[in-house]
Order: sequence, then C-alpha cells, then structure tokens
Amino acid sequence: MATPVNLLELGAGDFKQFLDSFDHVFSDCDGVIWAKTPLPGSSDFFKLIKKYGKTVNYVSNNSIRTRDKYDARFQAAGEPNNTLHSDSRVPEICQLQEESPHEPLDHYEKFVEYLKDDEEIAAVVFDSDFKINLAKIYKAVTYLSRPDVLFLSGTGVFTDLVTEQVKRDPVQLGKPGKVFGEFAMKRAGVTDPSRVLFIGDMIEQDVGLGKATGFKTLLVLTNISEDKMMNHEIKPDFYAPSLGKRPNED
Repeated sequence: MATPVNLLELGAGDFKQFLDSFDHVFSDCDGVIWAKTPLPGSSDFFKLIKKYGKTVNYVSNNSIRTRDKYDARFQAAGEPNNTLHSDSRVPEICQLQEESPHEPLDHYEKFVEYLKDDEEIAAVVFDSDFKINLAKIYKAVTYLSRPDVLFLSGTGVFTDLVTEQVKRDPVQLGKPGKVFGEFAMKRAGVTDPSRVLFIGDMIEQDVGLGKATGFKTLLVLTNISEDKMMNHEIKPDFYAPSLGKRPNED
C-alpha cells in the first residue's frame, strides 16, 4: 500500500498534478468544514478547487441534524449547502410512523398486540434514535423474521443486537458502506469513481468509504494524529492537517 502523501509537501507542479487527478469532490462536513465553529481556510480550499472546474458535493452520516441547521452551518462557513445525506432515500423506501410505548405496558396482551407483524412493512431502517428501547428492537426482529423485509442500517448502534437475532446482516446505507458511495455518485451524476476525491476526517468511515468505492481519498487530521494514521491498516492517498493549509498552487 502506497504511503500517504502530505498535501503541504507538494510543490506547485505536483499540486497541479493533484488537482488534475480528479473532477468531482465528495466531502464530509464535521471535522472538515467545521468543528464547533467553521474551520479557518476550508471555504477557501473549496473555492480554489471550484476555480479549477471541479464540482463539489458535501456528504453526511448525521441524520440527527436538521436541514435548517445544516443551512445555518454552511452559511457561517461561507459555503452553499449542497449536501447528500445517507438517509435521504429512506422516505422513498418506507416510513414507519408508529412510536413504541414509552410507558410500561400494564398487560402482556398489549405487548403482544404491539409486536404483531404488519405485512405492509417492507423494510426496517436502523439509524440514530435517542428513543430506542427494547420494544422497538423486538418489533424490528418481528418484521425482519420475514426474509423479504429489507434490513437497512445507517449509523444505528444497536444493529448488532438485531443481526444476532435474525441471523442476517444489514445493507449498510451510511459510511463506510459502498452503497452510500454509489448512491452519492448517482445523485451527483458521476460515472467514474477513479475521478472522484473523497475528503473526510475519520479514517474508518471516510477513507474506508473512499477505498470501498474506488475514490481517491484525502484525510484531514482533525481527529487523528499523523503517527496513528501512518500505522493504521487503512491509509488515505493524501492527508493534510487542515484544508486551510496548502502549498502554493500558482
């Protein structure tokens, strides 16, 4: 596996070659464009690559933050909100409206009735849910006992419990699943993964997604040290301490 290249160590000619190696950019948001506040220089970096004719889409695994909050974050960072979300196709697949009970069920019969199968349900999606409870998990197992029900996972942390019960693995919709990379390409009208640069700050999720889909990868060292990155089994093609620091492109 090739050693990751430090973007800051590229001369002007090599940096131009780097820019010529891709046509489209998919970039993570948290840790790349902002932390608690916008990261200095990140907006300038994206303006630079757009000046060279590159198209840019932002991608996110975060299904908790609302679109309005994304708009506010992008406005503060000086960038348009051109985001593709890992959960953006879920309403086209199924919409589960019914909430599980938050109060203890007084009678066993009520619990059995709640767990009753509904053949109109064609998919179960596990994603971030601060109201997760055993009733919801049991109900998911009920639906997934039918082999024809799709088992989809975003960033759900309780997926393993259900996987063990139903004896099958979910389709990973979020990062680092290849499905998300292919979905992002389709939404952006991109056909050649080798001409895509994926930028992120998480080596397993972001670089892992890029490698699985055939993208070039750029890791921003917001959440990992250079030493840990170099010793990790997954390695990016390029890395930089932040997007606010780069070699002179002139």
